[in-house]
Amino acid sequence: MHCTDERLKIARLNGTHDLALNLFCVDRPQLVVLTLDSYRRQHEPLDLDDFKAALEMLRYLGNMYVIYNCSEAAGCSRVHKHMQGLRGPPTAFESFVGGEEKKSKIPFQYFSHHFAQGFGEASACDLLKVYEGLLGRARDALGKSGTEVCPHNVILWKDWMIVIPRRTAALEKASANAAGMLGSIWAPDPRGVDEWMRLGCRRVLKELGVPNSQA
Repeated sequence: MHCTDERLKIARLNGTHDLALNLFCVDRPQLVVLTLDSYRRQHEPLDLDDFKAALEMLRYLGNMYVIYNCSEAAGCSRVHKHMQGLRGPPTAFESFVGGEEKKSKIPFQYFSHHFAQGFGEASACDLLKVYEGLLGRARDALGKSGTEVCPHNVILWKDWMIVIPRRTAALEKASANAAGMLGSIWAPDPRGVDEWMRLGCRRVLKELGVPNSQA
C-alpha cells in the first residue's frame, strides 16, 4: 500500500509496523497497522510481531478494536499484510460473548477466548498461542490442511479474541469483512444496502461464514 503523504503516519509500532491513518476510512478514526516488510501478504496468518504491534496500539489508544481479514475470501481489499484499528465497540460484540445461549443464535461458526489477565498484562506470546489454537479450529471447520490458506477474520476487543472461519467474501453483491461479520457492514453506496436487504442479512452471514447448525 502506497502512503501518499508521510503525515498519515502516526507512529512506529514494535519496530515492524507503521500505525497510520486510513485514507479511505469508513469510520473516524480508522487506522491501518501496516507491516514494514512489503513482501508480507494478507493471506498469511498473524504472527508474533503482528500481535506485539496490535497490543501496543490497543494499550495506548484505549477505545479501539483490531480487525484482520486474512485473504480475499475473508474480505481483504489489499494484499500488503495489515490490520486495522476502529473505534469501539464492535457493533454486535455482546452477542458473541454472552454465553452458549447467545452463541447458538449466531448464524455462523466462530471461536473465541477471553484473556483473564487482560490485554494490559497479556504478552504477544499469550495471544499467539491462543490464536494458533483458534485458527486450528477454524481450519477444521473449513476442512483445510495446515499448508492451505485458511480464510478467516480476527477481532481483538476488550480482552477478547474472536476468530471467524470464512468460506467467501460475498454472496452475489453483498460482502463483508471482519467488521461486517460483527454487524458493521460497509457498503460503497445505497445499492449495497439494498442487496443485503434483498438477500436477507442472516442468510448472507451464514453463507459468508460456516453455517452454525444450532442457529
